[in-house]
Amino acid sequence: MGDDRDQTPTRINPKFLRFVQVALIVITAFLLVSHVLKWSIIQVDSVTLTLVGLLLVIPLIDLVRKIKVGDFEAEIGKAEVSKARAKATLELPPPTEAEKDPFEKEVRELLQSDPRLAMAKIRIELEEALKRLYSAAVGSDRDLLPRGSLGRLVDALVEKQVLGGSIASSVRDVLALANRAVHGERIEPNAAEELAMLGVRIVRDLQHTYSDYLLKPVDKNVIAPQEVNQYESAKYRVTTIVPYVENPLRNVYVFDHETLESFLADYEEYAEFIVGVEQV
Repeated sequence: MGDDRDQTPTRINPKFLRFVQVALIVITAFLLVSHVLKWSIIQVDSVTLTLVGLLLVIPLIDLVRKIKVGDFEAEIGKAEVSKARAKATLELPPPTEAEKDPFEKEVRELLQSDPRLAMAKIRIELEEALKRLYSAAVGSDRDLLPRGSLGRLVDALVEKQVLGGSIASSVRDVLALANRAVHGERIEPNAAEELAMLGVRIVRDLQHTYSDYLLKPVDKNVIAPQEVNQYESAKYRVTTIVPYVENPLRNVYVFDHETLESFLADYEEYAEFIVGVEQV
């Protein structure tokens, strides 16, 4: 969790506010008396009253936390974010206590320096996750993605039963709130962190759904136990290439089942990738 002291809004000194209030009362009273007594040396007109109004507003402008006109609010409040989180909790898996991944770490760092950039990061990652998921699930090129807003992309994923209605609704909520923050609406520091972490959880969930689609088998067949034993006792020829060197290499290994499992478990650590596996 970040240090809340770094995100606490600067507050105006109460003594200074009291002084401004007293000064404005004195000035206004003086102008009222001069207007009633019709002192010719002092003219009280609309310009004078406007300036007095500005004197009142300028010191207090930093205290204006929310502007509401009809259904429009110029601040994203914690209540809105909490409502979105409560809705998402019904569908998302609970957050884990595992070490933060690079994406969450980056978002938390952005929250400390610029919450608006953190909201932009969440929106970008959500868009990328939705597009990858659509391409994997539907099997289409990105050029054939639904045109228009991300909302249409979410609708298309729901229609194709890739996303459930609850998680889709949470995606829309986070996208809408993040868009408002990116386009200038103020968001409380605590609400910004809560919204960002909700966005991180939704991005992870979309990534897991994407992985499930990539790992979905294209064919399934029931086999006999004897055949299982044959596969377990067989040896396998594994062909890999090492592309990121001056002279690219092709390596060929022969593994038994146990060694093959060990090789695949450490696969991410190698600077090579598998291009073929066949039973010897």
